[in-house]
Amino acid sequence: MKRKLIVWTGLLLALLMCMALLGCSRHRITVISGEKFVHKYPKTARTGETVTVETSMVSDAELYVNGVDGTFVRPGEYQFVMPDNDVELKVTVIANPNGA
Repeated sequence: MKRKLIVWTGLLLALLMCMALLGCSRHRITVISGEKFVHKYPKTARTGETVTVETSMVSDAELYVNGVDGTFVRPGEYQFVMPDNDVELKVTVIANPNGA
């Protein structure tokens, strides 16, 4: 009986350690400006994970997301690979000089 308790305790501790280690690789994503242009984004992501941020589509202007190297894969959808740190996104709209 005592041996089973020791085995189960060891397994539980190992499981908790694995969960803690996996959880440590998650980092926060925060929008610190231009929140009105961001519709959907994950609050956390694991290092190396592809993150998708859904943004407004703007006409006669360009929308930029600063804070990480990424790209608009289609209008209104910005993607980047999560670095090994928290990310602060700054979303801005700059009017095109040729816009109406």
